[in-house]
Amino acid sequence: MKHCRLIRLAAAVCAFALLAGMAVLPARVVFAGYNEVIIATDGEGAAVYTGSSGSKKAGILYNGFRREISLEPKNGRYDCFLTDDYTVWLNVEKATNRDPSGFQGSDEWEAKMPCNIFLAELVNDNTPVYTSPSHKKTGIMHAAGTLCVVCGEFGKDYFLSGPVDGFVPKEAVRKISDMTYVQARSQTYIWENPETCTIYASEAYPVYAAASATGYSEEFHYGGYTKNVQAVILKDLGDWVQLTQGNFVEKRFLDPDGDHSYPTAYVKTDGILDRLNLRSSASTEAMSEVKLCSGVKVNIISTTEKWAVVFIAAPNGGLRYTGCVMTKFLNYSGGDRARDGSTQVRLTKDLPGNKEMTYYYDNAKGDVLPAGTVLKVIGVYDHQNNSRSDQADMFLCETEDGKYIRIESTGVLEPLQDSGIQATVRSAVKMRKAPNPDAEVIRQVKAKNKVEVLLRGEIWTLVRYKGETGYMMSRYLSFP
Repeated sequence: MKHCRLIRLAAAVCAFALLAGMAVLPARVVFAGYNEVIIATDGEGAAVYTGSSGSKKAGILYNGFRREISLEPKNGRYDCFLTDDYTVWLNVEKATNRDPSGFQGSDEWEAKMPCNIFLAELVNDNTPVYTSPSHKKTGIMHAAGTLCVVCGEFGKDYFLSGPVDGFVPKEAVRKISDMTYVQARSQTYIWENPETCTIYASEAYPVYAAASATGYSEEFHYGGYTKNVQAVILKDLGDWVQLTQGNFVEKRFLDPDGDHSYPTAYVKTDGILDRLNLRSSASTEAMSEVKLCSGVKVNIISTTEKWAVVFIAAPNGGLRYTGCVMTKFLNYSGGDRARDGSTQVRLTKDLPGNKEMTYYYDNAKGDVLPAGTVLKVIGVYDHQNNSRSDQADMFLCETEDGKYIRIESTGVLEPLQDSGIQATVRSAVKMRKAPNPDAEVIRQVKAKNKVEVLLRGEIWTLVRYKGETGYMMSRYLSFP
């Protein structure tokens, strides 16, 4: 019975992309846009190609496999997205030549439909999963026993879709059971006597599901559990469990009395005023929402040689962020912490907050954070990677009682002490009374002059020059 449940669940995960209820594309209909296709052929499946010309066969996708395709054909073929950096091309008519058009869902027809998709498990610890069969980039490794659904073959590799996405060598996979076409394409499965567990989490000790049971991953999930939740277990993997959503959780988070802390590290930037990007994925081209100051503590979810998936959270709640940072900018030694690049500041006016009292801005409807409140700036928000922006900066701050908040109002943070750090003016720049390109100009400062940095932002920096305090655009300054 348990074996049947695993088959059903794995097939359900394989069809996760269909939960939006998208229709099947009949082979005779062609129109611009996107839709999903189900592979339905008389043979093992549909041949796919590396390009629209069809000159080089990439592999085969098995009957029952479903995926979104682009409906802008070239040479009679459509492009089909498989992973983040791998797309193949297929002939829709040949890939759906057993598609009964208006009779999808017929039990009699589906029962006769051939299907080569099968449930499997990975046989080796630290099995690398590649984003393409030719480019052997390892962004994730999985533990032995991890369940997967094999949906195609590409030379010496299988293509996996579902709990594990990507390409693995065929010898790294052990077949558990065949799946029927009905199982492969169904969107809904009913479990009998499901194995459930409780994930014990709280605001103080959030739990983040990892992308593998090895701790070696560049992938992360945005959501974290901040209260106890029920979950369904797909596979027991020793110290970890594989959940139905394709996530992995350490067993210690299933124990209410277990250690729920994460390994920690501290940001260490090259310069004390530098900021570390917390990126949306493990790429230097990926967007960053917030840039962290040197010395900020991060919690490690998973790592590779170059990247770490981390989250930041204050002791007493507030804002929390998850993302990827480069490991070379992390200091794992608690006894040798990186230099503290944060800035102690004071709020210069009353500022209202939102309902949760985490975002503070001029027209908010929540309680007021009073003038004189002492905060510590630990990060600055990215303006969509636009270094030419002239907007005012928004700062991530820690309160004295250990809560992370966001200050969005213009020029309301006043440093409590001098930094003693000087920046060099790169080219002539105006010093203004406020971080606004229309604000009154105090003076113009020539290139090569030194200014004292009071509070560095991405767009504007508060400085002192010849006894006067004002704002300069950061792009005109060179920082130590």
